[in-house]
Amino acid sequence: MMYKKDIINALFVASFPVFGIGSYISASKSPSMGYLISAMPYALIVLFYLTDLIYRRELRIRVNAWYLLMALFLMSTVASLFIALGKNLPDTTRSLTLARSILILMPFQAFVVVHLYNEKERELVRLTFISLSLLLLVNLAGYFVLGLSNYLHGIEGRVSFPFVDGIYSGACLVAVLSIMLLYYFPFARKHIGWLTGWILYFSLNLVLLFMINSRLTTLIFIVVMLLILLKAVSSVKSVYWVSVFTLPILLNTGLLIYKLLNLPVFAAILQRVDLIDVSTFNGRAFLWQDAFNWLLYDQRGLLLGNGYRGHYFLDITSNVAQLWNEQEAYHLHLHSTSLEILVSQGLVMLIIFLLLFYKALKHYRQALGGNQEMGALLAVLIFLLFIMQVDTFLYLDSLGAVIFSWLLSFMVVDKPGNDQEAIAKINKWT
Repeated sequence: MMYKKDIINALFVASFPVFGIGSYISASKSPSMGYLISAMPYALIVLFYLTDLIYRRELRIRVNAWYLLMALFLMSTVASLFIALGKNLPDTTRSLTLARSILILMPFQAFVVVHLYNEKERELVRLTFISLSLLLLVNLAGYFVLGLSNYLHGIEGRVSFPFVDGIYSGACLVAVLSIMLLYYFPFARKHIGWLTGWILYFSLNLVLLFMINSRLTTLIFIVVMLLILLKAVSSVKSVYWVSVFTLPILLNTGLLIYKLLNLPVFAAILQRVDLIDVSTFNGRAFLWQDAFNWLLYDQRGLLLGNGYRGHYFLDITSNVAQLWNEQEAYHLHLHSTSLEILVSQGLVMLIIFLLLFYKALKHYRQALGGNQEMGALLAVLIFLLFIMQVDTFLYLDSLGAVIFSWLLSFMVVDKPGNDQEAIAKINKWT
């Protein structure tokens, strides 16, 4: 007998690879079409659920207050796009904004539906690994077999996956999969076949990280890997507060980090260890400092934000545009998800975003303590927590934002518990 959840789970597994294909189309051909293709599996999941509701003539509210808080944050993100549209942000149209809004809103709703049809969370963790692995496989085939590269962001001489939203997103994808592999190592070593596969997969990921050569991503991955090996990932409160102050720490320790990365072991891995380049984090420090200057001395739109690309409307990054000879300053971004949210959506939404992160950390910490397979996602969440400070991997409709929505969905749905009749009624066609 085929269960409804089989259809839902098949769409979920396909969602990340399809998201990647849509990202390529968005960058190379049509942004609006690409956004809609990326959103298609999520829209089909929601459509299936709504059709099933009509068929069953039953509606149960099983989401909690954290769902409402995440929905509020996502609506704020969409609102920031429309504010930018109203301010006539260059290269922005109504159709583009609508398509992008659908892609921002739809994944989280679809993920909630996935949980409604699945009572075993350990199965969902494995499906997550499979789906992200398929996304990696599609990118490997696209780059090494078809000769495709990333249209949005690529650097000569470095691997640039085509089916992600930028070269650094490829590095983050590899890092996330590697972190999940570390959790599965104790299980893999019990069987020689599984252990061999694990070693090959993990080694491949390390080679890919080397070939993509994103220094900050690699550095954060190493830190999280050490936390896993030292069994320190459970100290979520300490890790959380260190991450919140990542940018001030980096801005004040650039020289120390250069000396660390200049050690032979790191210099061999990262290849590019230049004093000015490293101490300014490839120029990101200038953008971060501009944002902090706005926070300290300007503060226009501090509470509710200035709309998408708010820093462009505030003209706080014009000096960096001149430094980099960037003629179209609106293309600049702050290279930090937290700063983008602060400037574009305001302090209120940044606090909500950080609160959601903290709640998720506690949720997965409890799962790890209970030896649940869902605990494998705690280290992934910690990686995202740090990477969001130094990259836009979690901003708007990026791959990291979708992954974070998925991780958050585990804690917003109230499980039916021992009500097996309710579960059966949801999943069966009869």
